[in-house]
Amino acid sequence: MIPLLADHIDVGDWLRMQLRDGCNRIILRQRIQDIEQHVREWPLTPETDLVALAEEIRAKMNNEGRQLRGPTLFALFSFRAGCDMHIDRMLQRIEGSAGGGSALFGETEASDARGIVSMMMRHTEASARIALGQTLEIVEHYKSISKERGDRVAALEEKQTDNFKLFEQLMSLQHERDLDALREKRRDRQHKFLREKISLIAPVILSKIVSAGMAQGQGTLMGEELLRQFLKSLSADQAQAIVAALGPDQVVTMVELYERYREREDGGPRAGEAGPTGEGAPTSQGAGSIETAANETTSPGEAEEKKEKEK
Repeated sequence: MIPLLADHIDVGDWLRMQLRDGCNRIILRQRIQDIEQHVREWPLTPETDLVALAEEIRAKMNNEGRQLRGPTLFALFSFRAGCDMHIDRMLQRIEGSAGGGSALFGETEASDARGIVSMMMRHTEASARIALGQTLEIVEHYKSISKERGDRVAALEEKQTDNFKLFEQLMSLQHERDLDALREKRRDRQHKFLREKISLIAPVILSKIVSAGMAQGQGTLMGEELLRQFLKSLSADQAQAIVAALGPDQVVTMVELYERYREREDGGPRAGEAGPTGEGAPTSQGAGSIETAANETTSPGEAEEKKEKEK
């Protein structure tokens, strides 16, 4: 006969009490930290061998508790037929075995150098897992930042492309405005050129039209206007070139015509005297150029002859 331990006797006595109270089933549950688990269930009848059942329950609790780390709390619950609430319970505390654990769990070490090394290795592994997890989180964070920056760079490049297009459009508009300004300047020069040419040609045309029905020698009004426009259009270089090509008598006649023209236009004194200059009168520069060129081309005798003619 197998001797019963004290724990076995306690379980057997508790089973006899439950059988006497009319319970028909026994449930074994265990609690690991905050987790409660169902282990096994046994039927309870008057024919049940309570000693064998107590030994089986105790062996089940020992086998389960030794495979786990630290103490494990076991609870036996008794139930009646048709009742969901337990009638009674019994608590047992089983410590984890100090020897090597099984290959499946293997979490219990002996309190020796090997157990300490195993514990340190587990702690190191846990620390490495934590560090690796943090590193992965950091990498994911930097990936998200890189993606955001990539999207921002793409948006900025697109905006820069739009700015380039807008700049090209503005440059095209500025070029068109510059071209319009050049066209306007060209039109102004053309209009000025036409006005100058028309002012020279118009008297000739009007003289032809007015003197068409007149006798020869009449219609001097348009001839004088033509001469006025001609003298007005002469520059200093042109006046000098004309005087240089004329003879002495022709130079005197040219100067006389110019002086008479100025007297008629200004209503003032002759050359050498101060007086106002009319709007249509020849400039003083042109008059000075003709007189200077005349003085340079005439000899002293010719100058005296000119003075005699003037008298």
